[in-house]
Amino acid sequence: MRLLMLLQGSAVTDQPGYHASLLRLVQEGTLAWAQALPYLGAGPGMQVTESAFASALRLIKDEGVDTLWLQCYHGPLPDPRPFLQAARRLHPELLVLVSSGDAFGRWLHRTPASLRQACAGADLNFLTVLGPVADAVVAAGARNLVLMPHGACQERFAAPPSRPAAPPFDVVFVGSHHAGRNPFNPINRAARQRRAMVQALGRRYGARFGLFGHGWGGQTGWQGPVPFVDQHRAMALGRLQVGGFPGGRAPFYLSDRPYIAMASGTPLLDCRLEGLDRLAHEGVHWALYDDLPGLLRLCDRSLEDDAGLRAMGDAARGFVLAGHTQYHRVREMLRIASELREARRQGRRLAPPAPRIFHEGVRPEDEIPHVLRAWAG
Repeated sequence: MRLLMLLQGSAVTDQPGYHASLLRLVQEGTLAWAQALPYLGAGPGMQVTESAFASALRLIKDEGVDTLWLQCYHGPLPDPRPFLQAARRLHPELLVLVSSGDAFGRWLHRTPASLRQACAGADLNFLTVLGPVADAVVAAGARNLVLMPHGACQERFAAPPSRPAAPPFDVVFVGSHHAGRNPFNPINRAARQRRAMVQALGRRYGARFGLFGHGWGGQTGWQGPVPFVDQHRAMALGRLQVGGFPGGRAPFYLSDRPYIAMASGTPLLDCRLEGLDRLAHEGVHWALYDDLPGLLRLCDRSLEDDAGLRAMGDAARGFVLAGHTQYHRVREMLRIASELREARRQGRRLAPPAPRIFHEGVRPEDEIPHVLRAWAG
């Protein structure tokens, strides 16, 4: 496979985990050739550089690219279909992949036109959440949708963080507060839930609650913002950490934060959504709560068991680094892409694949009905 990835960013250093994954897969022989080509300009906002598509077409022609990947192509971006049509004219058997990293709603914060157009022009689509996003892209003509959760960036979050012998906090939360005005927007609703959670944890644990992130001025426990790459340092200051209420409620949805958090080795208590107990083992890799009172009870109970907390943190870190980093996600997406190409070369329809995204107690084959949409092979 000769792969060109159009990478969301203005430099490959914006996505070091993906870039390093391609280099490693070339070294391992999975890829014959690969290049990551950033498609955004260096200025503010999401603006595709004029040269990005032209450079991609030159590489497809000059390097014999047979697989093209549009990574996280969503936002106020141009319609990619003319570019994809030009790319297919250069290589009629070109396999086009699209991946998405965000959750979008049905009525508010809707799936961007750019993602709907990209998915409709692709052979294979990997989405971090199905639900309304899948409905929107299927309505636009997309086929072959596969659930593919985020992974932890192995370049930024694999090294073990320095951990004090006696953590200064019982509970930490790492996350910012951004509240909009529309009360019906699910993102704003989640922000209100997050604020209520932070206030409740501050009341319950006082000086033993550590709060890191933007927008929390005046809240009990606030330690100030922490750079994205340093969040493990903040997480390591707590005996346990909590995750915020999610902006989307579709089954299986996770941002990259839970995998990053688990990789820190500090045990994570996160909000329950349908399917999450199959992505990581509840009670082994993390603990899940249903609502704010349940979170407070879970924190109290967990803090009574130091050995259990240490075991969960160690198990979670090992679980993520062994199979749920961005490298593992890239490798899995390319495995499915290779199987699709081979099936088409043989003139047959590829049977629905079983993505390897679950914990070891789950049979991926049993989850196919829940993690694929509009499969056409």
